[in-house]
Amino acid sequence: MSLNAIAFIPDGNRRYARKVGINYAQAYTLGTEKAWDVINWLGEYPKIKMGTFYTLSLENLSRNRLELKVLFKIFDHELDKVFSRGLFEAQGVKLKFMGRLDLLPLGTRKRMEKVEDYTSEFDKKQINLAIGYNGQAEIVDAAKKFAEDCSRGAFNSAELNEEKFAKYLYNSSSPDLVIRTGDTQRLSGFLTYQSAYSELCFSEKFWPEFEKQDLKEAVKDFDSRERRFGK
Repeated sequence: MSLNAIAFIPDGNRRYARKVGINYAQAYTLGTEKAWDVINWLGEYPKIKMGTFYTLSLENLSRNRLELKVLFKIFDHELDKVFSRGLFEAQGVKLKFMGRLDLLPLGTRKRMEKVEDYTSEFDKKQINLAIGYNGQAEIVDAAKKFAEDCSRGAFNSAELNEEKFAKYLYNSSSPDLVIRTGDTQRLSGFLTYQSAYSELCFSEKFWPEFEKQDLKEAVKDFDSRERRFGK
């Protein structure tokens, strides 16, 4: 059983802050640094070609304005690091964003466009950041795009099947394994369509506590499982 695509729900930053007595901004900064670590660790798994991170949900955008301001300031800072750290270039990693990106601050969107352009020619791995994302919203947006194609005659609704519909999603790749930290056992609207037959791994650790050995054990556990896909 080959692990080609992996996804992460990096949960528990705020609870980690309360646990160790630091503020949310410090915890979010540690969380983003952990994401850098994980992307780097994935370089040791040549068969894993795609990684997807649940960066910010659509529901998260309803948090108070001050917290969101802090979050986007940190996110902008991390985007700028893509050009200076050299990790994406060294490992040939393409970076893509998925979600209702039009809801994000203009300055953040411009940075995202520059990063996507900068990494667009890298082709060894792809990292997707789901931001302003919700799995049900993704399906609704895909259905709207399909309806538009039908209305202009590009498609007939009778031709629709699961494979064709998937092409209208933000990203049609299905993760083989989804890892969620924070001792919470649910997907919370992450990759609702794509994760139908994904293997799930739940870690009791908060995201800033997640370590290289935890990833190794999750991959090892995945390799021991039998995937039958309903057969």
